[in-house]
Amino acid sequence: MARRGSSARAVALRRAQQAKATRDAARLRREKDIEAALADYFEATEQAEQIRAEARRKADRLLTDADLTAETPRQAATAAVHRLRALVGRATEVASLCGISTGEVRAVLARPVNPSQSGADAEQPAHTDPESDGCRTPQTDGPGAAPAIPPGDVPGHGPGQVAGTAGDDERG
Repeated sequence: MARRGSSARAVALRRAQQAKATRDAARLRREKDIEAALADYFEATEQAEQIRAEARRKADRLLTDADLTAETPRQAATAAVHRLRALVGRATEVASLCGISTGEVRAVLARPVNPSQSGADAEQPAHTDPESDGCRTPQTDGPGAAPAIPPGDVPGHGPGQVAGTAGDDERG
């Protein structure tokens, strides 16, 4: 009987080994699937990061180019705000006219005017025809013309002040 029992045991052992081998094979396939999915994930995230990094480099180059290109109009806007400040005398009024905050006007006024950009003044005539736009600027040349006084050099006032202005919100 010992033989019969040992042969039954051997059959049972082979069946157990086959079942375990099937289970181990399934587990090995699952582990390989997990490994492949992880590799796909890491590859895809690395690729996405490279794409985003390249896009950032391109965007930075575009912004740099745009900043360089926008410098001329920015200087023209700065010169215009400086001219408006000299014409109206108050930063708050310039802000109201331009539709920006007084703080933004002050920030613009703190930037120097590039002399090459003050060409906007040279493009405008010294006086305009009252019929053309309803505005009249004083003549600065010819007989009977008002003397040209640089902004901030109004007699009787300190540097940077314009006649009829006072207080923190009117300073440049």
